[in-house]
Amino acid sequence: MKFKLYILFYLILFLVRRDHRKSKSHLDRVKYRRLKLLLRHLKSSPFYKHYASQNSLEAFPVMKKELFMQNFNDINTRGIKKADALKLALEAEEIRDFSKTLNGIIVGLSTGTSGNKGLFLVGEKERAKWVAAIIHRVIGIKIRPKKIAFFLRANSKLYESANSRLLQFNFFDLMNDHDSNFKRLITLNADILVAQPSALLKIALSFTESKKTPTFEKVISVAEVLNDTDRVYLEKVFKLTLSEVYQCTEGFLACSCKYGKLHFNEDYLIIEKEYIDKEHKRYFPVITDLYREIQPIIRYKLDDILVEGGVCKCGSRFEVIDRIEGRADDIIRLTDKLGKMTDIFPDYFSRAITIASDEITDYILSQTDKNLLEIYINNGSEMNQQKVKDNITELLSKFNIGPVEIHFTSKKATDQHGKLRRITNEYYKRVQDNRNR
Repeated sequence: MKFKLYILFYLILFLVRRDHRKSKSHLDRVKYRRLKLLLRHLKSSPFYKHYASQNSLEAFPVMKKELFMQNFNDINTRGIKKADALKLALEAEEIRDFSKTLNGIIVGLSTGTSGNKGLFLVGEKERAKWVAAIIHRVIGIKIRPKKIAFFLRANSKLYESANSRLLQFNFFDLMNDHDSNFKRLITLNADILVAQPSALLKIALSFTESKKTPTFEKVISVAEVLNDTDRVYLEKVFKLTLSEVYQCTEGFLACSCKYGKLHFNEDYLIIEKEYIDKEHKRYFPVITDLYREIQPIIRYKLDDILVEGGVCKCGSRFEVIDRIEGRADDIIRLTDKLGKMTDIFPDYFSRAITIASDEITDYILSQTDKNLLEIYINNGSEMNQQKVKDNITELLSKFNIGPVEIHFTSKKATDQHGKLRRITNEYYKRVQDNRNR
């Protein structure tokens, strides 16, 4: 009962404040007050207490996942040991039972695209705020009961705790057979479908092949990068505008409005930007969550490559993310004719492949060696392969790069954790792994 009251409290808070409609100066004042409260609480963190005493966010170091995990024991404010949390999370993964907690704290495991395990800790109030934010900004508030189908790699008490007479969360384990999951989905007759793009594509194909008509009122993409090609196909099959949630170990960061534009949750996040291509508005986000107190997220740098958006016609003042291009290790790095290393962002390759032919709806490009690109396309005719090769050769020539070997493969691969990544750089990932050994 206490937990449900917390949800109600945060939900009323979001509804009453309507911070997304307020001016930027108002939003800055709200965040400043919340930051002051957080700094006081951080005195309970052995790692952060020294920085907190300086009363300035700029005094804190920028954190990366590796450093964050190295200091796990001292960062969290409840004295939880990394070994204990990891043991609980791995046991849950093994037996597929995610109901256990550690001293009342939810422990979650994120594999991450880099292969480095990430652990997150969430307390009761933080869990309630998450649920309220999801209801308010993603699911919507209606009196009619809703059934929600979650297709995820791992279940969590974070999701199950939101079950009520109005909301019924149903977990579909991606480790299970897809056909069995699809049959259960049809029987459930869910109102809302939540899954990563690779799972949504399989579900959409099953609807098409079975000639069944999807009747979801909302379909939400999570966990993986959603590109334009997949969005167009999925919206055609599901006959609606796809919603998107940008969420990771570090929290619920952004969600899409009714026009499909992603907006940061700026009422409880401070977003700093580390630009990598300021001319084209590309940056790495550095996140501070103003409500995470058990495992503080302070100036945490993500590897996601984001592109700034403009003003959205939905009326929200929260910053727009034009698109998520991928991760830092998705950037293709090739040597130009002068011997200079050149970074080419994933979006360039996606466009070069998809404009080659309307028949190409599924593709993966990976740099597998210093001078080698390997490509999978779903319609690998000689004509389509040649068009793709020509487009990529033309693209590389604009960067003064060449020649580069381009090989085609009939094998469609996902990363080691089953996530679909359209553009990857396996070669430089191996180089970095070797350096770190």
